[in-house]
Amino acid sequence: SAAMSTVLLAFIDSLGVQDRVKFVDPYASAPCWQKALACKAELEPSDGNSTLHTEQLAAVDVVFMSCGASDCKNVNAQKNGVNVPVSQEAGPLESAEYIKYIAAFFNLEPKAK
Repeated sequence: SAAMSTVLLAFIDSLGVQDRVKFVDPYASAPCWQKALACKAELEPSDGNSTLHTEQLAAVDVVFMSCGASDCKNVNAQKNGVNVPVSQEAGPLESAEYIKYIAAFFNLEPKAK
């Protein structure tokens, strides 16, 4: 998998499935993610090398991402893209519910409750 947001990495970290993430947002700050970045797991920014970015996203089963400011063209264009609009919720309690959604991709629903 790949996570295009540091917020999503917090959920993945809480589920204990860091080893299943191949590419990490370059702004990740937790120790595990820093280690991954040091091991060449940095996700190329979309405004960087577009060929590398596309290859990285195509190399994983799922890309956790969120829609753009006005539409979901970016998610819809990504065959393995999954919209996780965590930062668009009204508050932290609503955002926290997304751990259950992400857990389903790793068969960890009971752990997310």
